[in-house]
Amino acid sequence: MAESKKVLTPEEIMQQAEEEGYELSNEELEMIAGGGEWKNECCPRCGHTGTMYNPALKKSRCGKCGLTW
Repeated sequence: MAESKKVLTPEEIMQQAEEEGYELSNEELEMIAGGGEWKNECCPRCGHTGTMYNPALKKSRCGKCGLTW
């Protein structure tokens, strides 16, 4: 699956997550409220770019397939 590597703003990521039916965990919400770091990465499993990075856990999660890495 080839998707563009467009960099999204936090607002665009939140909108995309909502459209995809992705529900944020309490830890992810704390990262948003605390001004945490966001990364726009491609999922290594499905190539989806709607991924959320949690700097506290140093892990990313795909909003489409749910893979955590």
